[in-house]
Amino acid sequence: MAAYISKDFVHKGCGLVLNPIQVWNSVPYSVHKNIKKAIKNKVTVRRAKGTNQDLDILKSMWYDADDPNMPTKINDKDYMFIAYLEDKPVGCIILLPVDKHLFLNNLAGNTIGKELRIQDYLLWYCVNELNGSQFKYIDVGVSYRKTLYDFFRKWKTFSYPVIFNKPAINIPIKFTPFDKSYLVNEPNEERVEEMLYFLNNLLQGHKITFVPNVEIAKTIISANGHTPIDATYNWTSIKNDNLYYIDLTHIFSVQFGALLVNSFIDDKTLWNLYRSQDIFKRELVFTAIYNEIFNMVGLIQKRIDNYLILEGFFSQDNISIIHKNEDILSGFYFSHNNNNKFSKKLTEFEIEHIYDSSTQIIGLPVHQNLTFPELELIYGIFRGVLNLCSEWIHTDYYSDLK
Repeated sequence: MAAYISKDFVHKGCGLVLNPIQVWNSVPYSVHKNIKKAIKNKVTVRRAKGTNQDLDILKSMWYDADDPNMPTKINDKDYMFIAYLEDKPVGCIILLPVDKHLFLNNLAGNTIGKELRIQDYLLWYCVNELNGSQFKYIDVGVSYRKTLYDFFRKWKTFSYPVIFNKPAINIPIKFTPFDKSYLVNEPNEERVEEMLYFLNNLLQGHKITFVPNVEIAKTIISANGHTPIDATYNWTSIKNDNLYYIDLTHIFSVQFGALLVNSFIDDKTLWNLYRSQDIFKRELVFTAIYNEIFNMVGLIQKRIDNYLILEGFFSQDNISIIHKNEDILSGFYFSHNNNNKFSKKLTEFEIEHIYDSSTQIIGLPVHQNLTFPELELIYGIFRGVLNLCSEWIHTDYYSDLK
């Protein structure tokens, strides 16, 4: 029977801040007892260099001596600590640096160490030893095996979403806010004039023309001797008379439509000169965006809220946020040295995004129709990329439940 592997839903990873006071107040009483027990038995801990002898100690304690994921060497930036009872090794931990945090790569104890609950003591030792270092927390990890996850959760001072594999029934996310629930069966012709009037006031009296899409808008602007200006995310504050366009599909929950601003072109000219008149699509779009455009303040605020949620997630990591001068937020932009892998994973998960390989800048959607679980999914994919166990070889090693 082929081994079942999960990792295809958003799970909660366990983070452990390197703050002894906060940790002591967070972990359960059973952990306090285990720490005190190790101290009472005069357990000592030293940092190891990761020699072959050191790694053999870890190997002797590990659940599978032939585990292909077992580290074969430790460099100067990695942290390996071995716990001793009367000069005999009883436990071992390896932490590997990943940006601003340390990844718990190995944590083990031998028979005596397990009696002392040495794993708890080693984590407590690391929290104290690395307090005040350049690292913010230890990524204790995530497990899809309940017994191991229960141990991780004991040491959780905060959680984060994480996912590794694309589920069979996937949830694609678009960069633009189109939502099929906004499709209307009966476009309302009366709303066209109402919307044109409202838009005219919203744009401070500037003339406007609806066209079916952005490419047509650019073509018309160029044909009139102007350089197309994209004001999609700044049109609420533009006050000049330059000819520009607004891509309605990037702001509202529609499939079609763009506006030419500072130019009114009648339907006859649109048809005869530009071959781009589409009265029915105009009625469809203006009917669909009716509620959104009368709640522009709420639409803009929802994008801000979504941006702040992503910022809160990603602030845990060593990213460089790219701020854009936009009245209406288009996305959440940042650079990171793993963004090439992140972009590939986002593509695999069908998450539409912007990626510049030359700058390693990614733009993530923040539009108003995103839900909190979808934002968790987006960040969870990133955490799956950062998590070093994503590169591990599955061993098919299972023990029977007791």
